[in-house]
Amino acid sequence: MKIPTWKLAAAALLGSALTAGAAAAEFKLYPGAERYTPPDTEQTREFMDALRPGTKITAYFTHDSFDKVVQFYKGFGREYVNPKASPDAKLPNGEQIRKSFLILDDARDIVSSSKWIRVQHPFVGKISITGGAPQYGDVREVTEILLTEKKPVSKETDRQDSK
Repeated sequence: MKIPTWKLAAAALLGSALTAGAAAAEFKLYPGAERYTPPDTEQTREFMDALRPGTKITAYFTHDSFDKVVQFYKGFGREYVNPKASPDAKLPNGEQIRKSFLILDDARDIVSSSKWIRVQHPFVGKISITGGAPQYGDVREVTEILLTEKKPVSKETDRQDSK
């Protein structure tokens, strides 16, 4: 049975549209949020060097509430809760560090996602461990939006960088 060319073209077009819809959602910047550039410190450089090849992280700050920002991003992504995650940490003053992760593509979890965000309040710019307890520095009363984008890399590149 021969299938007419127009039906094949229509099926191909539909398949392309469905595939495009399943791809990562376009990141929308929260209204009024401003890009944050971390200071050029040894700790920042070590963190950036430790990222997997093809990974790009961009941070933004807003003075709006954590809940308002999370609600905004729920319109573009799916909230992800890691079943193995420990409860949110607390600052020495007792304030809870609230975090929410939202996946912007159709991945089942953060590890397999190519585009996701973490919303956190308050911002903590530095964490060190002293005597087994976390020490927090550069704490700011802002909500941080951290966009993580991962581009596929060859297994060979990944192996070379992990050495």
